Amino acid sequence: MKLAIGAAISSLFLATAVSAASLSIVGGADVTLDGSHNPNYAPLAAFDPALVPTVGDGDTIKAFGFGGDAFDTNNGLALSDKSKISIMFLGKDANASNTVFNLAGGSLSNNGAAGATISAVDLPDWIALAFETIKDAGPESITNNVGQTDPSLSMAFYQENSKNVLAFFGDGRGDSDYDDMVVRISVVPLPAGGLLLLSAMGGFAVVRRKKKA
Repeated sequence: MKLAIGAAISSLFLATAVSAASLSIVGGADVTLDGSHNPNYAPLAAFDPALVPTVGDGDTIKAFGFGGDAFDTNNGLALSDKSKISIMFLGKDANASNTVFNLAGGSLSNNGAAGATISAVDLPDWIALAFETIKDAGPESITNNVGQTDPSLSMAFYQENSKNVLAFFGDGRGDSDYDDMVVRISVVPLPAGGLLLLSAMGGFAVVRRKKKA
């Protein structure tokens, strides 16, 4: 009985902690997108127009690096609690070879199919996120809350809600419209709390039956 009660209490705490995880944008410069922002590049393999973000002309995003404030290592995209994070590739407007990395595990290429997703458990604090592009001199990158190796690179975020944020990458090739690669970062609820709760409820049921017998 004590074990069942303990499991129930633990599961409730865990479920609460997991569901409470949220994303927030700290700092950044306000940038208004114009009509040149278009992450729907025709040659993209298996492109799904339904995945293109509704954010566009006239919307304000929070920009970092080139095109925004000088990159500040105290700013970026933050996660409130340990949680599983997924990153989905939505679209692009670039021929260049660009990649987004979840530094906790996995990467997505802009030459892949729209809708491709990676996920990994991330710790609270700053999201482990980086964009990379391949230039003549080799790879150049911009990393959340860290900075960029090439000052022409840019990163920006748009808060859809507390669980979902759009991330935009500018690869520094002559424009600054934040559409060279666009991904959605999402908090994914961990099922462990729910499973523990079900186990605990099952324990209660067994104890009750034994008492009746």
